[in-house]
Amino acid sequence: MKTLLTEKSIKDLIAQGCKSVCIDENTIVTPAARDAIKYNGLEVTDCAAAPTAVATYSACIPAPTPAPAAAPAGGDELSTEMIYNALKKMTEQGLLNDCFEAPAPAEAAPYTAENANGFKLVRGGGIKMEVLELENPADNGKVQYQELIGADVDSAMNAGFMTVDQCTFNWDVEPQEIYYVVEGNMTVTVDGVPHTAYPGDCLFIQKGSKVIFSSGNTKAKVFYCTY
Repeated sequence: MKTLLTEKSIKDLIAQGCKSVCIDENTIVTPAARDAIKYNGLEVTDCAAAPTAVATYSACIPAPTPAPAAAPAGGDELSTEMIYNALKKMTEQGLLNDCFEAPAPAEAAPYTAENANGFKLVRGGGIKMEVLELENPADNGKVQYQELIGADVDSAMNAGFMTVDQCTFNWDVEPQEIYYVVEGNMTVTVDGVPHTAYPGDCLFIQKGSKVIFSSGNTKAKVFYCTY
């Protein structure tokens, strides 16, 4: 069995106090190891020609670590296939869900600043939108909203954001509604007449109206307020 002698091996020998190293035909010496032997003045002996040097070699060159013995064959052997099947079954039964899924963060109100007098501050970057259910199931997911201010904070009006991604849908206006277009285009058809608003434009719709919203081929984002 070949023994590899590296620069690190030489440094280990020196740290152990060895003054010589035994090298024979079964020893592979790297160039860096030869330089280290020469630089540190170690004596090189031939293990085959000098039997007395064998002791020096044995003391200064650790024996190779033996390979681990193969697992004995038999019914008690735990094979890779057995481990896989056990994990697969536990996954199918949902027993490992908690191991691989990060815990969901606790739900928090969208307010980043509040005051006892009722003041609220909402940061736009932290808003999480929700899907608005529409009459046409195929459009679900194209319209999303998030109410920021409402009755839950004793407000007489509701306000929030809504996005419409290339979608057209019917809308019954129950309270008075105001929309301010932030991004994209928003067309509101009232009594068969379309009115298109662009970023910076504001729309007011009277309660009781039946209208059609459409963002055309854009993804519109609006801030809304209802009263």
